[in-house]
Amino acid sequence: MGFGNAGLPEFSIRPLATEDLDGFIAYFTRPSKADAERMGLDVNRVPSAAQLRSDLTARIGAPPDRLSSFVLAWCIDGKAIGHSSLKDIVPGDFGRMHLHMWRADLRGKGYSSRLFCLSALDFYERFSLKRIICEPKADNPMANRMLKKIGFPLVLTHVAASSEISVVCELNRYEILRDVAERYLHSHAR
Repeated sequence: MGFGNAGLPEFSIRPLATEDLDGFIAYFTRPSKADAERMGLDVNRVPSAAQLRSDLTARIGAPPDRLSSFVLAWCIDGKAIGHSSLKDIVPGDFGRMHLHMWRADLRGKGYSSRLFCLSALDFYERFSLKRIICEPKADNPMANRMLKKIGFPLVLTHVAASSEISVVCELNRYEILRDVAERYLHSHAR
């Protein structure tokens, strides 16, 4: 994938759209064993591709104030390459944020940091949130390294499932602070 004419990729986020569903669905229904282990995915709890497509299509068309979860596509040069989801949304108050880079060849390049911060700021604004947390598996090196690099505080390590399709495991809880995300984006602006 070529990234822009100047050699620098164009980063953007947008609500998940119908054209993104194949990438989203493949990521969860056909993960490698290593990827499932790294993110704590319980492959036996993942809905079928048809069910995921149906659920996501319904979510895409629903008004945001009626959703308990919302997905933003991460795009590089206009192409979706991953996503952030916000779950357990309490509008005006709280949400749990997740991050997923669908394309293994783009992991570890620093792209997720910018896309994650853009997503966090969108979620804060879109749902008038006061607080967001993110709980990656404690031994997921990429997610934990990224969150620490940005500067989000690690506030708790505990044992739980991070979502309805996750295994029970040790999780690290980070406070996703709006000012930290803003500062990171400002310091990494082109």
